[in-house]
Amino acid sequence: MTRLLAAEINRLRSRRFTLIALLAVLLVLAIFQIQVNSDVSPPSAAAVAANEAQYERDLKEWEEHHEEWEQQCVDSGVPREQCEGPAPNRQDYGLEPVPFAQIAQIGMTLAICLTGLAMFLVAASFIGAEFTTGAIANWLSFLPRRGQVYAAKLVTVVGFSLLVSACASAFVLGMAVLLTWVHGGEVTSLRPWLALSGRGLSVAGGLAVIGFCVGLMTRHTAAALGVLLGYLFIWVLRTGVLSQLGWAQRLTPWAAEANLAAIVGNGHTYGIPVRRLTEGGVSIEYVERTVSLMHGAVYWAALLAGMILAALLVFRHRDVT
Repeated sequence: MTRLLAAEINRLRSRRFTLIALLAVLLVLAIFQIQVNSDVSPPSAAAVAANEAQYERDLKEWEEHHEEWEQQCVDSGVPREQCEGPAPNRQDYGLEPVPFAQIAQIGMTLAICLTGLAMFLVAASFIGAEFTTGAIANWLSFLPRRGQVYAAKLVTVVGFSLLVSACASAFVLGMAVLLTWVHGGEVTSLRPWLALSGRGLSVAGGLAVIGFCVGLMTRHTAAALGVLLGYLFIWVLRTGVLSQLGWAQRLTPWAAEANLAAIVGNGHTYGIPVRRLTEGGVSIEYVERTVSLMHGAVYWAALLAGMILAALLVFRHRDVT
């Protein structure tokens, strides 16, 4: 089994698509650091003067008219809590550097999501290309024990995905610390971001398993990509066009991305729209609900177990020629 794992690792490492995916992830994260450097840099004297004047004007206007604006919003049928506009914030006008916690949150989220999508494609391509080229048939002629071959391939792509996700998160967090420190900012506790990085490994690992299983069952990388794009379309439809329909939002606890967000974010909050008749007409209020970390973990454990078992049965019993 050790030799088989070594052979699969070498096959994955030598693939051109794997290298392209890694370079794409690195390039995006590196370009993101330009924005991070800009956000944590203290503003220039000229920018401070111009932005300070604009901030003072907007704050004065808000103080004079925010109650009137809020009442107009309420009169149009919108719930009062949704009409409460916050006062202008100095940070929004570039008068203060973006705090470390906000930079770390954005950077870690980007790294986790980006590596997850990249590893889905790497895993799907890894097995899909072997079916497309017929290499899997040659491989099984030398080693006909399909169960071991399947396990070695799956362990290889999952282990690789976890490693890439950990490295990407470490790079983003390290750069956030370095750039904040260089510009004289305050670096707060790293413990929450290390915990986030650990939970974020589930995204890369889970999507790698899904990509591998879908690629194996469809025998094509393009088909796996189509499945991913189809799911993204449904997600956009449910959270966009259907966002004000209660039945669509009640499906959230059974949506894969919501449960994955619950794992990464230690819980995921969403709202269910409820229509109410008021004096001003029909208004929409949102009832807050939460998908817990435990719910997300159980959901994804069951989903991955089902996908792994289904793909194994297909691989063991279907002709590969």
